[in-house]
Amino acid sequence: MPARLDAEVRLLVGPANFAGQGTRWARAFEQRVPTAKATSFAFFRGVLDYPVDYGVPARTYRRNHRWRLNFYNHVVRNYTHVLLEAARPIFGPLHGPDGSFEIPHLLTKGLQVGLIAHGSDVRVPSRHAESEPWSPFPDLEDETVELLERNATRAVELFTSYPGNVYVSTPDLLDYVPNATWCPVIVDVGTWRSDAPVLEHDKPVVAHAPSKSAMKGSELIDPIMRRLAEQGLITYRRVEGVDPADMPAVYRDADIVLDQFRIGSYGVAACEAMAAGRIVVGHIAQHVRDRVAADTGLELPIVDATPDTVEQVVRDLIANRERGRELAARGPAYVEKVHDGRWSADALATFVEQPRPVRANWKPAWIRPKVVMMAGNDIVSDARVLKYAQTVANWDLDVTCIGIPGRRMRGVRQFGKVQVLCPTIPSKVLVTGWRKRLANVKNNLNPLFRTEAEYMLAYGRWQYASRELRAERGRDRRDRERTGTTKRSLRERTQRAIRWRSLRLHRAVLNSRAYFARRAKRTENADLGIGKRRERILALYRHLPAGRWRRVMPELVDQELTLGPLLDRLLIEVIHVHDVFMLGIAARAAHRAALDGRTIKIIYDAHEYIPGVPVVAPRRVAAYTDLEREFIGDADRVITVSEPLAQWLQRDHKLAELPDVVLNAPVEPPKDAEVKDLRSLLRLHQDVPLLVYGGGVNRARGVGTVVEALPQLPDVHLAIVARENPVTTELLARAAELGVGDRVHLAPFVNAEVVPLYLRSASIGLSPLLHAPNHDIAVTNKFCEYIAAGLPIVTSDTPAQADLVNELDLGAVYPAGDVDGLVRAVRTVLADRDRIAKRIASDPDLLHRFSWAAQAEVIRSVYDEVMGELPDAAWAPDATVVRRLLPDAPELPETGWHAFRRKNPRAQAS
Repeated sequence: MPARLDAEVRLLVGPANFAGQGTRWARAFEQRVPTAKATSFAFFRGVLDYPVDYGVPARTYRRNHRWRLNFYNHVVRNYTHVLLEAARPIFGPLHGPDGSFEIPHLLTKGLQVGLIAHGSDVRVPSRHAESEPWSPFPDLEDETVELLERNATRAVELFTSYPGNVYVSTPDLLDYVPNATWCPVIVDVGTWRSDAPVLEHDKPVVAHAPSKSAMKGSELIDPIMRRLAEQGLITYRRVEGVDPADMPAVYRDADIVLDQFRIGSYGVAACEAMAAGRIVVGHIAQHVRDRVAADTGLELPIVDATPDTVEQVVRDLIANRERGRELAARGPAYVEKVHDGRWSADALATFVEQPRPVRANWKPAWIRPKVVMMAGNDIVSDARVLKYAQTVANWDLDVTCIGIPGRRMRGVRQFGKVQVLCPTIPSKVLVTGWRKRLANVKNNLNPLFRTEAEYMLAYGRWQYASRELRAERGRDRRDRERTGTTKRSLRERTQRAIRWRSLRLHRAVLNSRAYFARRAKRTENADLGIGKRRERILALYRHLPAGRWRRVMPELVDQELTLGPLLDRLLIEVIHVHDVFMLGIAARAAHRAALDGRTIKIIYDAHEYIPGVPVVAPRRVAAYTDLEREFIGDADRVITVSEPLAQWLQRDHKLAELPDVVLNAPVEPPKDAEVKDLRSLLRLHQDVPLLVYGGGVNRARGVGTVVEALPQLPDVHLAIVARENPVTTELLARAAELGVGDRVHLAPFVNAEVVPLYLRSASIGLSPLLHAPNHDIAVTNKFCEYIAAGLPIVTSDTPAQADLVNELDLGAVYPAGDVDGLVRAVRTVLADRDRIAKRIASDPDLLHRFSWAAQAEVIRSVYDEVMGELPDAAWAPDATVVRRLLPDAPELPETGWHAFRRKNPRAQAS
């Protein structure tokens, strides 16, 4: 770290130090302001590095998080003013990709921040090419210019919108940043002063030393100068890659120095050549000359030339040497008045003596609060997460969803305003450690198969050996049909017979080793994933070390090792955790941020009552419960899906506040949505009664009750909107056994935003859940979708939904699992269907209550309290309306360079 400064005003200048200007401004500022001390800072690139008070290697600047954090803490504790060069970040990517992201952090710490532009950082290519015929940008690679255009446009927006002190280093930059003050570049006149005569050589020495040849126009003037040299008129010295310390000698030995011929201004190199008393030739736009004369009272002693005129200008200087010497003699005086540091120091002194007021909470318009939503899936398959993400993104918040790679999503994609990120999770812990080695030993010693998968793997090897032996027998038969072949010997036939009997014995051994695994699978298939026995096993695991999440789910440690550093880099204000899987990772990120002096708020969205999750193995459920119990206290707000679940969460975890309730309601269908309704898809006449169940299918969902009821409901059809799985296969098989197979249909899913349109042609919506803790307190997404579709509802007597159906006159309720009760409920609702459907459709309050727009109002109030203040966009009339969950990525707005290219043939040709 740099030394602590003992002064009233302590200025840090960095991190560019182009041509050593940062250091020279720091020294000039110290001389001008007696109560001030300054430090220049830059990172070393290894090429054209100039002296600084404090510097670090580029690798440290870009990659060393510990250094970045330590340097930030050092700066905010030890400096009063920061002059940010070229909109570059002083602390590397600690706060964001460019310096604009650092300004709010420095302002909130009480520092005064000034900005200074060097050149290309604010020189917008399209505007420059419009005004300068010799602009270099049309001749550069298009991708390069596009990047320069975007970066410069962003920098100009920053410089012109920033209310504090803003400076530019060259006078032409005032065209782009008119609110800035010219703070001239500084050269040490004594270092460059030369007594060597000018134009005394028989053949004048012409030097050209471009730092960036493409920007200086070297390719245009090199052929001209070489031609003059071949004619014996000049000695041409093309200088490139010379150490800055050796440049004074280069200029002292020259008569004429060619500067730049494309930009239309002048910089450090021209000032150095003028200080050396050399004739400087370059292209200076007339309005820049006029501005210099108006500000300084001096004519700029640079001979104007363009690539078209430079040959004649050099010839005229050779022919009229006295005029050339007179121009050269004016150079040192001009530099001494304008560029020796005094003028720059006076400009920078206003930073302390006349500071422009800046609010402590000021930030650029493009810096939006960062919200990360996390889920233990691939995001795109989770409609609830997508609804939240698109809603919050509508409020002008920067939203990134982070999940686990899956079948539909891996890597990075942009959906509208929402970025979805599912990085690959390498196994660092899951397949390592003494527990894994011990488990391998135990598995190898265990003669029995633990799972059906292990049995199938061994059976596959047996199957291959059996097929190989059968193929050998087939070879014998084939050989007998061919001429000139011999029969197998008795020994070979005996060996084959032994192998055959060994394989039969091996098959019997495999079946015996698989007995318990296959029996467990049959038991598992018959298990509904609910019941008293399961509750006792779960309670046992919850009190044993074997049920702790770190032991059961080592994959979470792998996820932490990948996702934790990612969260640390994103500079988050809010992490919204969906379901329990990512709660620990989010909490740890918030803990680390606190050590870095940042605050991350956590919103935990409990989609289910974890101890009541059916079907999942009890030990794993106990681990989920352990994870939730450990980290739910770190959440600043808790959201859940029903009022009973909110009360249970508050009771179980002794929460200070009752969690907010956000139903998993459907969004507004897109205005241009086109979807074939379910009845049309199944080719059923409008008079045919059609029951629909939509959502995931397992045995605890109770769809089997509906299939069993169909024989008592003649002419009634059932559509199961679900993905095919073993349970749906069983249901279809059972329907065939009952003679109703032609009335049970497995229908495909559609996009979540058009589900109500898809379902609206059905007669009744079904929710046949069996009793389980989670089911009894759930208000499911299908329940809300049925209401949005205008369907009467038949639900089992799971209390949360049954109470709503009875209270709001939405349909009928039957005892869960009771086939006869379901038949009576369906008949009752079918008889009264038209009235109920009309009652639902004509109640706007009911439709709004179970819509996503109503849920978004709750989310908005939660975010407003957690974040303190939301952008104005959050309160716009349509701020709670979402119509697409996976919209196309927005197209980048057309840059000024695109527009210039279309209008300018030279740019297109280039």
